[in-house]
Amino acid sequence: MTQLIGGRLAVMGQTDVGCVRTLNEDCFSIDHRVGLLLVADGMGGHEAGEVASARVIELVRESLALTLASPPQPRTGTIPQEPPDHDADEPTLDELPNPVYHMVRNAINTANTEVNLVNQDKGFENGTGMGTTVVGLWLPQFSDIPVVFHVGDSRLYLYRNHKLLQITRDHSMYQQWLSMGKKGPRPSQNILLQAIGPARNLTPDIRFQEMVQGDIILLCSDGLYGMVSQEKIAATLAKVNVSNLETIASELIRMAKEAGGKDNITLIVGIFTR
Repeated sequence: MTQLIGGRLAVMGQTDVGCVRTLNEDCFSIDHRVGLLLVADGMGGHEAGEVASARVIELVRESLALTLASPPQPRTGTIPQEPPDHDADEPTLDELPNPVYHMVRNAINTANTEVNLVNQDKGFENGTGMGTTVVGLWLPQFSDIPVVFHVGDSRLYLYRNHKLLQITRDHSMYQQWLSMGKKGPRPSQNILLQAIGPARNLTPDIRFQEMVQGDIILLCSDGLYGMVSQEKIAATLAKVNVSNLETIASELIRMAKEAGGKDNITLIVGIFTR
């Protein structure tokens, strides 16, 4: 069922186990009350990746929902930026981190701590055990500009002016290899540098991303983009309108399965109506 986020973002989500795996470790959430979209891709197999993805989505959603009780003062006009670091003992008000960054970072760190403690209790060494990626878009009531955040290799794409833009950058060895000019042997694309749960500490990517009327967004796990080319994804998103989101979501999943469906496939597709 299509839902409306923030009075201006119509969205629809779907998940599918794919054609090879018997367990769906992916999870997604659309919460119009919080203004939050989340896609998580669990990892661990018999070590409960599906538990990690579901629990992290629950924890992030709960944490951000609490901020609605006492939201910060709205910031409009320009995209807020995190201030540079300074050596002064007492920062000025302008030097304090943007509160929305802090809220998102705190939500992710809280989720990471809980899952990591479960791994420790089970005897896993740091960097092992169950975990999950997460990608999210938060459009709280007190902000005109959505916040995009992620850990791992689940992605958010923006389709605008007939172009598909990858807004997030994977936390993977393959992406690092690309960024360093393809020096050395090519690593596997599924080796992550960060995920929620296995390690005690992580650094999520968080950014404000201005969205305008007609912008189309796609949050997805690697089960989609790993099987369907960006050209085909773009061609499919070009057909999006408010009334056909469910059809588009089903078409994208069908394309991934027809290409082999080697992994779970999860996505949220949406369009900004104003």
